[in-house]
Parts: sequence; C-alpha cells; structure tokens
Amino acid sequence: MTMLEFWGLKENPFEEVCDTRFFFESEDHREALDRLLYVVKDRNMNMGLLTGEVGSGKTITKNVFRTSLPHQTFESIDFENSNFSFTDILYDIIKRITFRDARIAMEEQMPARGDKYLLMSAFKDRLEKLAFEEKRHLVLIFDEAQLMADDVIDEIKGLTNISSAMQGFLSIFFVGQPELREKIRLLKQVDQRIFLRFHLNNLDYNNTINYIQHRLRVAGLAGQTMFTSLGSELIFRSTGGVPREINRLCKLAISYGFAHSIKEISREDVQVILDDLEKHAG
Repeated sequence: MTMLEFWGLKENPFEEVCDTRFFFESEDHREALDRLLYVVKDRNMNMGLLTGEVGSGKTITKNVFRTSLPHQTFESIDFENSNFSFTDILYDIIKRITFRDARIAMEEQMPARGDKYLLMSAFKDRLEKLAFEEKRHLVLIFDEAQLMADDVIDEIKGLTNISSAMQGFLSIFFVGQPELREKIRLLKQVDQRIFLRFHLNNLDYNNTINYIQHRLRVAGLAGQTMFTSLGSELIFRSTGGVPREINRLCKLAISYGFAHSIKEISREDVQVILDDLEKHAG
C-alpha cells in the first residue's frame, strides 16, 4: 500500500509547488487578490505593491491573480526573479509580448540587448499596438523585487509614462519580502506611483486549521481529518501560521503516520517530528 492509498488521497496535499488549485482564501489572501485585480481593472492606477514574510503565500496569490486575467483583454508577464539590469528586463518584455492578430505577431527585428534607446522605442511600439490594435492591457509582475537595484525600479516606474490622454497602457506590480516596503518608501517618485499596497500576514489559528483541511480536501481526502485538535494546535504554534512551514510539518506528519500506521496524528506525534527537526538542526 502506498502512502496516498493509506490516507485515501489522490495526490500529495502539502507539496511546495504553486498549484493554484491549492490556493486558500484567508481574509488576507482574498483581499490581496481583490486589490491586485482592482488595480488592473481600473487601468489608470500605474503600480501596486504586494509584500509578505517568507513563505506567506505571495507567489501562489500572484499566480492566482495571473490566471484570473482573461487573455483577450490582458497580456501578463511575470518575472519570477527580477534581479536584472533594466535593459535586460526591457529586452525580455519585448520578446515575451504576444499578439492574437497574426499580422501584428509577425516577427520584428529585435534591437540589441544593450541598446537602451532602441529597446525603449521597440517597447513603446509594441505597447501601443497591444493597446490600440488588440485592445489589451499589459501587466508586468516583478517577484523578489526586494533584490532589484533602486535605479532599475525607478526606470521601470518610467514605463508607466507611456499612455494616452485617457488611459494607461500598462500596470506594474512589485512583489517581495517586508524590506521591499522600506525600499519603495525611500524611492519617493516610485512611492508616489504606488496606488494600492498590501502586506500578507501569517495565518491565525482558525485559518491554519482551515488551510490544512482545504489542502487535504483538494488532494482528495473525504470528510475525515488527519490531525487531532491538539495536534493541529501544535502545528499552528510551532509554525507561527506560515503556510510554507505548515506544509513542511504536515508533509512530515503524514509520512510519519504512514510509516507507523497511525490514522490520526496526535500532539505527541507532531512533537516527535519537531524534536527530530531540532535535533538534526544542530
């Protein structure tokens, strides 16, 4: 019998992959998603900022946001790592803009990667075609933005200057760890362009319990739970409600339960796992 068969699961519920099916809508995560969507639907808000602690669910929230944008009205480009020069970023944006209209989609001559003037000209041309001919809005998302150089963030801000008298052509989002808030605050001209911002907090006790149950249900568990109430409480206290830490501990817990033929993980079982983690952490 496999571990999945033992628990009555169809798939692993606590894997560290950003599968949007496992997105859990806590109040914070739902509000973060609503704010991101509000910015792009307005089309004139320029930029948004999403921050949160390591493992708080920023990336999966961002992925759900992207999949919520209909391709017929939005063109979204996501930089999972944004620590590059401005010209490298601009070159990549130009290459990744796609068009539905085959006539527009004909291959154009790409400027040299380091030629900033020609890159800006090509970007403006493609952006205007996207806006006027395809009636689509460009959405740029920069993850791990706390690693970006100040001058690069400032130059990216300048892309929002390309617009018509009535409507912006693109929306930009910076996503990153808490220190990104201070970084943006010190860049006054960038800070003034941020229309909406949101900070993801860790889950509280009730949301932690619901988060665990949500992932189990998506993975195929029918009805029952895997954890006693005291076991769940210890998971919350030991992880601080950080989704990534919850995933790690729960994954170890269900493996432990399978290895020892335990059908419900108790507080004592969770404590055994925590003691082992502490022991091997040195």
